Amino acid sequence: MRRTTAVLGAGLSVGALGVALVTTGVVGASLAVLVAPVLVAPPLGTPPAAAAGLRPFEGCEELRRWYVDEAMPHVGPWGLGGPPVVYGMRTAAGAVEADSAAGVSDAVGSGATGTNVQEAGVDEPDLAKTDGSLVVHVDGPFLVVTDVSGEKARELSRLPLPRALGAPELLLVGDRAVVLGQPSGYLAGPGGGGLMLDRSILPEPSSTRALVVDLGDPTAPAVVHDATYGGGLVSARQYGDVVRLVVSRTTPAIDFVYPDRVRTEREATRENRRLLRESTVDDWLPRVSTGDPGAVTGQPVGRSTEQRPDRPAAGERLMGCDAVEHPEAGAGFGTVSVVTFRADDPAARRTTGVTASGETVYSSADRLYLATTDQGWGWWVVRDSLVAGEPARVRRPPALSTRVHAFELDGLSTRYVASGRVRGLVVDRWSMSEHDGNLRVATALGRDSWTPRENAVTVLAERGSRLAEVGRVDGLGVDEQIQSVRWFGDLAVVVTFRRTDPLYAVDLADPEAPRVLGALKIPGFSSYLHPVGDGLLLGLGQHANRQGVSRFAQAAVFDLRDLARPDRVDTEAFGEDAEFTAAWDPRGFTYLPERRTVLATLQDYRHGRSRLVVMGLGEDGTLAPRSSTVVAGWDALSVRTLPLDDGRVAVVARGEVDLLTL
Repeated sequence: MRRTTAVLGAGLSVGALGVALVTTGVVGASLAVLVAPVLVAPPLGTPPAAAAGLRPFEGCEELRRWYVDEAMPHVGPWGLGGPPVVYGMRTAAGAVEADSAAGVSDAVGSGATGTNVQEAGVDEPDLAKTDGSLVVHVDGPFLVVTDVSGEKARELSRLPLPRALGAPELLLVGDRAVVLGQPSGYLAGPGGGGLMLDRSILPEPSSTRALVVDLGDPTAPAVVHDATYGGGLVSARQYGDVVRLVVSRTTPAIDFVYPDRVRTEREATRENRRLLRESTVDDWLPRVSTGDPGAVTGQPVGRSTEQRPDRPAAGERLMGCDAVEHPEAGAGFGTVSVVTFRADDPAARRTTGVTASGETVYSSADRLYLATTDQGWGWWVVRDSLVAGEPARVRRPPALSTRVHAFELDGLSTRYVASGRVRGLVVDRWSMSEHDGNLRVATALGRDSWTPRENAVTVLAERGSRLAEVGRVDGLGVDEQIQSVRWFGDLAVVVTFRRTDPLYAVDLADPEAPRVLGALKIPGFSSYLHPVGDGLLLGLGQHANRQGVSRFAQAAVFDLRDLARPDRVDTEAFGEDAEFTAAWDPRGFTYLPERRTVLATLQDYRHGRSRLVVMGLGEDGTLAPRSSTVVAGWDALSVRTLPLDDGRVAVVARGEVDLLTL
């Protein structure tokens, strides 16, 4: 459900060299995209933000009118948005590792808490974290603390979490853990294979719950802060002791009517417009509620029948009307809230809001970018009156485009500065990279993500309150899909795929005139790319035959020392019906630069088991498999490998922690 041969292809950020590698391909279909992180040093010389033309609302009534005016053209018989639809399947490009500051000759290791992250110095939530002597991880409804300082791992405590806290992850900030999750007492998405025929199964707005846990005594962790924010969690990042959450509320708390046997579509539209005109600002603004930390443990997140999931009961406005800003031109009727706090004082939060929608977040050390793609689900089959047995009509969407909003970061301050638009679909956050004050974006061009026409790398620069396009190179991977992207300063490596795997090296040294330096076409593709030093790049993906059919999981090493002639120096096969989980979530991958050792989790679909693969990497780029150990069943995505200070690795699997000596 998530989301490379001799041509350099699309998709990730790395950072110091100025070349991008992009990969595209058709491997599978998905209705959802899963994202994950990478390390980079803070970019140098990012110019101060220019915010000319951006202003807060003068009052709540002006804010309310903005929402109503933005939403009114979209109101119909089904409220905001169209009727239930059957979504065309979407192919998700594999998430790829990014290091915006590392050069092509630099190796990239894990972050300070053991997670394989996108940007150095910007940590991301994960299922497990370490400070070198303790491992803190989520095991179902428990937060588990384990001592890994001795010869064997020793569990110290197991703190029950709220039972309805869906898919929790955590950040480790000193001696505090910030546990994040979304209440799961409501439907989070379409059921029945994506066919939505009844209002009762339409997805509802979500909320985000954040628990701060004191680990000062690791044998007795205690919840010291509990807050629930109105809006789904789009992103969470940690900058030193500062935590920054991005939550998005896409619809107001208005009970729109639907057509039925009594009410026609025209009558429903008229009533919905009336409801919209009479809405209050509290129907639009997200709220926050703070619970009693002592009553958190093991309690469900439930709500009363009157309580909406995006409106926490007994709460208050998450921010005042004067804290909400808007771009010069309308950018949707949703509300994106950026909540910032220090882990040692979470109640002293700062919040800023933007009247826009957002679904993908990328962050460097001093900029945060929020992207939303218009369309992107391929062909829509619209329900005319499926209940009455009438045939559905097919509608072809317009060409894909992505709106991008930029924020300037400075300690607890988050300031909205500019917005822009880029042609095409941004596959995931790994497709974006900020360097020297410019945002570089790899996108798939066309009318849908299933059959892109071609791919491009676009450079955006802040021009007043606009993110303006200053350069673009397209024609990458014609009729192919982006599989992975990695950024190295002024270089981008993009991998695309359909039948062969083009890997493209894109020179971004002149942001106004980006150009392809070299390309490599080979069978198969790399869904994940990782810099391993000395001009070498590791790719994890699939081997494919000349017809584009995937055969088996494969690791490959590419030599980028001559960017005009990139080369593949070695490959290693890992069996049929298997896939590296880094294709879906890079946090399942670890590279130890000082030991030149690769640890990667592999899902074996044929035998229903997960394996941890350990490989050595020679200075000439040759791969030397060392071990392949079964560590779990079908839950490969939950396996983590965390480097420890003493050179060992903590392996978190099946809810337990084991120590691996290499």
